[in-house]
Amino acid sequence: MNKINKTIDELLQELNELRQENAILKNSYKNGITASGNLDSESFLSELGFENTINFKNDKLSQEDEREIRKLFDDYLEMYASRDDRLTEYFSDNFSGFTGGGDFLVKDKTEWVAITRQDFAQVKDPLRIELKDLAIQLLSETIAVTTGFFIIHLPIEDHILSRETARLVLIFRKEENSWKISHSSISIPYYLVREGEVYPMKELVERNQLLEELVAERTIQLSETNDKLHLTNDKLEREIAGHKQAEDALQQSSQKWEGIISASPDGIGMITLDGKIQLISDKLVEMHGYNKEEKSGYLGKSVFDFIDPSNHQLLIDNTRKLLTGESNRKISEYTAIKKDNSRFYIDVNSTVLFDSENKPSSILYVQRDITERRLAEEALQQSNQKLEAIISASPDGIGMISLDGKIQLMSDKLMEIYGYSVEEKNEIIGKSSFDFIDPSNHKMLLGNIRKLIDGKSDNKLTEYLAIKKDGNRFYIDVNSTVLFDTNGNPSSILFVERDITERKQTELIIQMQNNQLKELNLAKDKFFSIISHDLRSPFQGLIGLTGLMAEDVESFSSAELSKLSGQIHKTVNNLYKLLKNLLEWSQMQQGIMSFSPQNYSLSEIVKQVIDSSHQTAVQKKIKIINSISDQIRIYADGNMVNSILHNLLSNALKFSNQGGEVILNAKKLENEMVEISVSDNGIGMSDKTRNKLFNIEEKVGRKGTEGEDSTGLGLLLCKEFVEKHGGSIWVESQENKGSVFYIKLPLYKFRTA
Repeated sequence: MNKINKTIDELLQELNELRQENAILKNSYKNGITASGNLDSESFLSELGFENTINFKNDKLSQEDEREIRKLFDDYLEMYASRDDRLTEYFSDNFSGFTGGGDFLVKDKTEWVAITRQDFAQVKDPLRIELKDLAIQLLSETIAVTTGFFIIHLPIEDHILSRETARLVLIFRKEENSWKISHSSISIPYYLVREGEVYPMKELVERNQLLEELVAERTIQLSETNDKLHLTNDKLEREIAGHKQAEDALQQSSQKWEGIISASPDGIGMITLDGKIQLISDKLVEMHGYNKEEKSGYLGKSVFDFIDPSNHQLLIDNTRKLLTGESNRKISEYTAIKKDNSRFYIDVNSTVLFDSENKPSSILYVQRDITERRLAEEALQQSNQKLEAIISASPDGIGMISLDGKIQLMSDKLMEIYGYSVEEKNEIIGKSSFDFIDPSNHKMLLGNIRKLIDGKSDNKLTEYLAIKKDGNRFYIDVNSTVLFDTNGNPSSILFVERDITERKQTELIIQMQNNQLKELNLAKDKFFSIISHDLRSPFQGLIGLTGLMAEDVESFSSAELSKLSGQIHKTVNNLYKLLKNLLEWSQMQQGIMSFSPQNYSLSEIVKQVIDSSHQTAVQKKIKIINSISDQIRIYADGNMVNSILHNLLSNALKFSNQGGEVILNAKKLENEMVEISVSDNGIGMSDKTRNKLFNIEEKVGRKGTEGEDSTGLGLLLCKEFVEKHGGSIWVESQENKGSVFYIKLPLYKFRTA
C-alpha cells in the first residue's frame, strides 16, 4: 500500500533510477567484447598461434572465394539457429575457439563439437538470428576472416539477449580446394554468462524479470493516476460539450419551430389550460381575418371569443377529455368566427404539452379552414339524396360494380328483381356479379366489361340470362357506363338493369308464329307450284291423248288404241298418286289428318306396298327383295306407314335402272325402336342433292331413269309422318351406286288386360 500511496514525483524518480542501473549493465557488456580486449586482426591471430604460418597481405578475395565464404557463413548461422548437428562438419581438424561464457581457449575439434552440442542441448528450440553487419577479409591465399554483428533471439519471452548485440568471428582455412572453419569465437558480455552456460539464463532472467516487474508496477501506478486525471478531464470536457450541444440544439429547435410555423399552410397556436391564447401564427391570424400587425392584440384573449357560441360546450368537453385522457380523438370540427363576424368551418388537431414535472401546462393545436370541404360535402350530400330519390323512384334496377366485377351498390328495385329482400342487401354487397349471371353468359359478360373499360364498345345495351335467389332463370337487359376517378382513370361501372322476361317470352311466341307462318307460306308455295306445274303437265298430256282419240278414233288400229289407252292409264295413275300425296300432305299441314297408332305386323304392310308396285317393277325388270321378318311388329298408324313405304319403294324403282334390285330390311334397336331400310343400286345422288332432301324450301324434283316425274313432295310427306310417330328419317347415297333410305318407328307395345 505504501508503494501505491507514493506521489507521482517519487514514482518517476524511482523509475529513472532503475533505468540508469539497467543502462550501466548494458554499457559494461559493450565494453567487454572479448577476453583479448580491443585487438587488431594480426595481434588476434598471433594470440591464436598463427604468427609463424601466415604471410599477411591486403589482396582482395576472388569473387568465387568470396561467394563460397559468404555461403559458408550464412549456412553456419542457419544451421546454428535451427540447431542442426551438421554444423560440426564445417570445422577443420586443426581447430580452436572459445565461447562467450568461457575464459579459456579450446584447441581441439572434438572438445569444440561437444561444447556445440551442449549449446544445442541447453536450448533445443530454434533461434532467430538478426544479422546487423558483416565483414569478410583475406589475410592470405589460404586464410580469411569473417566478422559479424547480430542479435540472438532466444525462444524465451523478453530475454535480455534480444536487446544486446553479439559478435561472431570465424577464421576460414583453405584445405584441399575447399574452405573449412579453423576458429570460431562468439562474444557475449561476461557478466551475463554463468559458469557452465553457453547463454546467460538464471540470474540474468531473474534480475531482468525483477527489474521489469518493478518498472511495470511503477508504470501501472503512474498509468492509473494518469487515467484518473484523464477521466476527470474527459468528464469535464463532455459536460461542457453537452451544455454547448444543448444550447445549439435548443437554438436549432427554435429555428425549426419558427420555420415550421412560418411554412405551414395551416394555422398553429397554443393556449393555456383555461383557454387563454399564448401563441398564434401569422397564418392563424390571417385565417380569422386579421392582419399581422394585430397579432399582439390577439395574445391573452380567450379562444372562446373566436368560436361560435353554439360550439362552446363542445370545445369545453373536448378540452376536458383531452386533458384527462378520456378521448383519443384529437381532431374536432367547429364553427369559427372571423373579424367581420362571418362564420367559417375549421378542424382542430390538438395535443397536450407537459412541464418538467410531467404535468399538463399548455395545449398546442393546428387549425385548418375546411369551409370549402364542408360546402362540398353538403353539396355531395344533397346530390346523394337526389340520386337516392332517383334510384328509389326508378322502375328499373340500378347498381354499381368494381372493375373486377364486385358489387358496390344495389337499389331496392334491383334486389326485388333478383328475388331478395331489402334487408339482405348487405349480404349481396361485395359479391361477384358473375354469381347472378348464368354460366353460359359469363364469357360474354367478361368480354363486354373489358370492351366497356377500354372504350371499344359502342353498344352499351346487352342482354343476359340472370339467376334469381331461388335458382330460376330470367332475362335482363343491361345499360352500362364507366365512372372515372379524379385522375381520369376508370374506377367503377354504373348499370341500369331491366327484367325483360315477359318481352323475351312474347318475342319467342312471335318467333314461333313467324316460323309457322313461314312454313305455311312455303307449304302454300309448294302446293301451288305442284298444282301449276306437276299437275298441269300430266293433264296436258292426258288432254292431248284423249283429243286424238275423240277426233279420229276410227282411224286408229287396235294396237294403236291399246298403246294410247296404256299411256292414258299410266298418266291417270301418276295423277292419282300425286293427288293422294297432295291430299295427305294438305291434311297434315291443316292438322286434320287422323292419327291412330296400333300394333301391326310390319311384314304385312310391306307385302301390300310391294303388291301395289309390282307392275312398275315388272315393266323395269327390277327385283324386289323383302328381307323383313314376320316377327317384327310396330306400334304405328297403318295408313301413314303404308304411305311412307309406298313413297320410298316408288322412289327406289323410279331411280333404278332396268334389271336393278331393291331390298327392304328391318332390325330391332335397343331403345324400343325398329330401323327400316329401303335400298337400291340405281343412279344415287350427289351430296348437294342429298342435303336438299326433306327441306320444303328446296326444289329437288328430278326425272327417273325412264323419264318418270318427281316432285319431292313424297319425301316431305314421309318426314312429316315419321316425325309424327316420334321417329326419324335419313338417307345415305353415292352417285351411280345407289341410295339407302332409313326410318325409325316405335316397336309393338305389349298391352295388359
